[in-house]
Formats: sequence, C-alpha cells, structure tokens
Amino acid sequence: MKRTLFLLCMTLVALGNNALRAQEHKPTLSVSSSAKVTAKADLAIVFMTIRSTSPLAADALDQNNKKVQAVRDRLTALGFKEDQIKFSGNRFAPAGGRVVAYGDQRPTGFDVTNNLFVYLEGSDLKDLQQFNTRLGGLLDELSKLGAAPLNVPISTISMGSTSVVAFTVKDPTALEKQAYQQAVDNARPLADVIAHHMHVQITGVSSVSLQQGMNQARFESSIPEIPFPYLSSSLDEIPIRVSVYVSYYYQ
Repeated sequence: MKRTLFLLCMTLVALGNNALRAQEHKPTLSVSSSAKVTAKADLAIVFMTIRSTSPLAADALDQNNKKVQAVRDRLTALGFKEDQIKFSGNRFAPAGGRVVAYGDQRPTGFDVTNNLFVYLEGSDLKDLQQFNTRLGGLLDELSKLGAAPLNVPISTISMGSTSVVAFTVKDPTALEKQAYQQAVDNARPLADVIAHHMHVQITGVSSVSLQQGMNQARFESSIPEIPFPYLSSSLDEIPIRVSVYVSYYYQ
C-alpha cells in the first residue's frame, strides 16, 4: 500500500513538472502599454531656502541658525504644525557656490544653506484663488525673515519647469492600482492586432511587469524630505502614470 501511494505521488509530481515545462516552452508575444489616471491634489509643497554668507564658516552657521529659528517661530505663529515644516539641515559651500579647482585660490567666505519645505493641505486647497492668496502671504512673511524661493529641479514630465510650489496626493496607492489595471486592459487589444497579423490565437497571459523608470514623475534630484512621487503644477489634476509589459501565450 505504501509503495502504491509512493508511486502515485511520484507520478503526480512528474506530471506536474511536465506540465510546467510545457508551459515554459509555449511561445509568447509581448506588448507595452500604459495608462494615466488623475486626481485632485490633497497636499501642496512650498520650496524655500535660507542662506547666510560670512568669511568664517562658524559665523555663517550662527547667522543661518538664527534665521531658521525665526522662520520656524513665524510659521508656528501662523498656525503651521510641526509635521508641516521640514528642514534639510545646514549645508556648507564656498561663498557664491563656486567649485574650487586644484591650484585655485580658496574663496574668502562660506555659504551655509538650509532648505525649507512647507506643506499646505486641507482647507488651504479647496479653492485655487484661496490657495494663491494664502501662498502669497506665506511667501511674503518668509521673505521678510531672509528665506528665498528654492530653485528645485522638477521633472519636466510633471511640471514642465521649475516652480516654488508643487501639488501632489499623499496616498496614491488606489490610483496606482487603477492605472495599473487600465494599462493591463489596454494591452490586450494591441496583442490581438499582433496575433491577427501573425495568424495565431492568444490563449492566456504569461506575465505582467512594470516598466522601470516609466511609472512615476519624480524629482530629477533626490530630496529625502519629499517622499511623494507624483508632482504637478495643477491643483486639480495630479497625473498618475503606469506603464507595463504584458506577455501572452499563443498558439
């Protein structure tokens, strides 16, 4: 009895392996497809920087720390919560940002910068005119304290240029799933056209994979303080794009 069961199990395993090998050797054709869904922004990010220059690095740092504290205090007084205010931390550079080549004379001073990211959300985003009024007032208040617009390189896919503010969605998970499914659905008609010209018939899906580098409009430079991948210059239209490769079996 035990021997019979053993032989039966071995037979089933062999049949399963044969089926897998047969599946692996089935011919496939692949197509590339994409989809985009849009959403209204629920978060805006304002980009500013605070800079101080001095012949001595320690003096530049001290000056900048005082400016940062003044900005932080003012934002708190304006009603911003701690999680709506992000600083990059102090960064040192030669005065004027000039890179010193070997043998050149060292610049006679230092720049200390601390980038600032302010998050606006909730009632601030209900109306574009209301948002612009709020943003204009905020920029004026920060400028009085020594903050300036930060020239952040934004992907031309998402923004088209640099901007002092970008809009995004805090949790794009559901939108990504929707765009993914649409991209997969869009692939089948393309595959059917190819199969028709090949005089074959599609029998099923072999695999689906994301096209790396094609699915998010990100900052061209990595900014850890901004963990949101989808950015737009529009309050009303945040694009979430997904591109996939879909492989189909055919016979």
